[in-house]
Amino acid sequence: MTTQPQYRELPGRSGIFVRDSLWMGTDHLLSVRRNPFSESYRRFYFADIQAIVVTDIPDLLAFSSYTAAILVMVTAAALMYTGHPAWGIFCALLSLLSFFVGFRSANCACYLQTSISTAMLPSLRRQVDAGKAVELLKVEIEKAQGSVSAEVLTSGAVDARAARVSTAEAALRHASGQVHWIAFSLMLVRGAVSAISLKGVVSIPLGVVAAVIGTTILLLLILAAIQQRNSDLPLGVRRLVYVTLAFYIASGLVSFAVSIYIAAHLGPRATSQAMILEDPALKMYGLVDLIGFLALGCTGLILMWRHQREVHTPPPIELGNGG
Repeated sequence: MTTQPQYRELPGRSGIFVRDSLWMGTDHLLSVRRNPFSESYRRFYFADIQAIVVTDIPDLLAFSSYTAAILVMVTAAALMYTGHPAWGIFCALLSLLSFFVGFRSANCACYLQTSISTAMLPSLRRQVDAGKAVELLKVEIEKAQGSVSAEVLTSGAVDARAARVSTAEAALRHASGQVHWIAFSLMLVRGAVSAISLKGVVSIPLGVVAAVIGTTILLLLILAAIQQRNSDLPLGVRRLVYVTLAFYIASGLVSFAVSIYIAAHLGPRATSQAMILEDPALKMYGLVDLIGFLALGCTGLILMWRHQREVHTPPPIELGNGG
């Protein structure tokens, strides 16, 4: 009588229709791929595993999904404000779906190497899951192969790592990001001015302030786009600068279109400034403009804050007790 092997499912899972997962047995790792019609399995014995490599990859899908979620949510708010609740709810659901896609997007790739092949582990696509799975596998691999001292592991890798670091430092130029900090902070100020205008408070000084701040932000964004080229700023920050510039262009075109629409719609009836300010098209544009400035400014400041907290250069590895 034979007993069935006992398996423990490791963290991480990928796919919707084709799902990948990892299961840890007593002496091997089992990679399972399921689809609605079949299943496939691949075994990796702990005694044969030579290395498990986890590499970071640019999380482009997450950035695009979060940006799309913000824009769709702004559209949903505008639709609800203008009296279209059905379409507003639909856009809000799309925004949640886009946010979920960004949250589940891959930010790492995991590879397992044996003496005869190198295989990718699709289920380990998030850094948190990959870290937990590697720690569990490390214990079982050391049971099967024995532990290796840190001196042996690092003796042949220190020089290669130093070469990679020096190459990366030569390729990427350090940028302080001060222009980015100022630009994103002024966007919040510009959003506050838009909020005041949306409340119906209109004056010549307020318009001059809005124009000066808007022009300053545009110039700073252009300068930031130039300075961030070949720099060590995160990809999310660099892409957000381009997205913000695109928002500025789109906002200017929409403002021009709204002005033409109001002039054609009201015509001779526009006898007072209050009538123009109460036009629904102008109010909707002001709301979208307000949310856009605040969302982009807050996102930029958060990304810059995260970048500032990151440790770009790890401390040197100390082996033993010194000496």
